[in-house]
Amino acid sequence: MESKTATADTTRRTIAGMILAMALIESLSGVTQGYLNPILPALGPVFEIDDPTINGIFLISNVSFAVLTPIISRLGDSYGYRLVLRWSIGVVAVGVLQMALWPSLWTVTLGVVMITCVVGFIPLMMGILRVSSPARTRTGVSVMIGMLMIMVGAGGLLAGIVGVTDPTLGFWVAVPFAVAAVACSFVLPDAGIPTREGIALAPLLACSLGLIGFVVALSMAPEWGWVDARTLVAGVAGLALLAYWAKRDSSASEGRRFMDLRMIANPRIRTVSLATFFFGFASISYFGTNGIFLHASPDKTGYGFALSPLMIAIVLALASVLSLVSSLLTARAMRKFGERSTLVFAGVLLAAGFLVMVAAHGSLAGYSAGFAMFNLSLGMYQAGTRALSVEGVPLEETSTAAGLNELALSVGVAVGAAVVKLISSASVESGHITEAGLFLIWGALAAAALVAAAAGARYPKRQAMEASA
Repeated sequence: MESKTATADTTRRTIAGMILAMALIESLSGVTQGYLNPILPALGPVFEIDDPTINGIFLISNVSFAVLTPIISRLGDSYGYRLVLRWSIGVVAVGVLQMALWPSLWTVTLGVVMITCVVGFIPLMMGILRVSSPARTRTGVSVMIGMLMIMVGAGGLLAGIVGVTDPTLGFWVAVPFAVAAVACSFVLPDAGIPTREGIALAPLLACSLGLIGFVVALSMAPEWGWVDARTLVAGVAGLALLAYWAKRDSSASEGRRFMDLRMIANPRIRTVSLATFFFGFASISYFGTNGIFLHASPDKTGYGFALSPLMIAIVLALASVLSLVSSLLTARAMRKFGERSTLVFAGVLLAAGFLVMVAAHGSLAGYSAGFAMFNLSLGMYQAGTRALSVEGVPLEETSTAAGLNELALSVGVAVGAAVVKLISSASVESGHITEAGLFLIWGALAAAALVAAAAGARYPKRQAMEASA
């Protein structure tokens, strides 16, 4: 009896240690996604570059996130989760170090591409976790997302503080996290048996080039014009290539496909992917507008609180604590109230947050209440949709399914950002977004949040899933 208890305690400690190592690895992802926001805009005078060039670096980052998401996830299922994770962490670490040691326009541009390999961290670690301890998958995902949320805010704040005199010094913030992530990658078990399934080149290229065209069109349309030939060519070509990829991979046999898109026929996967798309649309795309609103001077625009960049970073860091708390509670909420209710609540809470901003944006306390609701929903849906994205698929497709969900999130963010830019560009007076324009943005994002809630309401009930299993 005592030996069984000791074995159970050892197993719990082992799993807890593994989840802790995963959380530390994910902290690198959070820092690198958070610390670019205060650093890149301040690099203009240092590198003697203009705003379009800085925006171009952000565009490269967005495109790389979208393109690398399905590729790294697919490689994990084919060649091993731990192996691909170590390579991904290694590439990110090299990118972090080169930007810190030799900051220049070219090394930063290359480094921004390299650090986007963090998109594979969660899908790959979910593969390890699901094989090693299926019962702890939801808990592990909640912890990882909590760490991601808190470190995105902390990364931006630390980079802003360290780089207050020289923005290039902010790049050093990520170095210790990169070292810790490399060390933690050797703690994780080599879980799962790689499928060794080859990756067909034609659908891979179609997916990658299609995502590049689509994201570039959405990102550059406000600058080029929505009916500009460059926007139309990039957008139409991108959609055509994505349609070809979807048709090819939905019917291709093993070894002749990039990703098995037939998993979308699974009601759970289809529902979660749709909800994730609209959650990304309604939330992450708003962060730029949030900064604009907080920084705006009410004397010039009629709204805002004239907060400094440092104060905005502090607000974001404090708000990320709420995302941490809600993500850690998500697994328990899904157990107690059900997956469907949790997704619906996250969507309704997000929509309510925007409505509070509309009604109470004149006071800092009122706006903060709405933004608090926003961040609570952010942590909840990120943990919930990621955990549910792999349930119901074979173990050997865990990373691919998680990557498909990450892709839905990235595309949703890109589409949401394009809508926000469209409304902003159409609502500018004297160089500032009008208050009516802000109302339209809040209303559009609230509507998208309700669509996410409606999608979550279609998630199969627990009894139905058990009956079909």
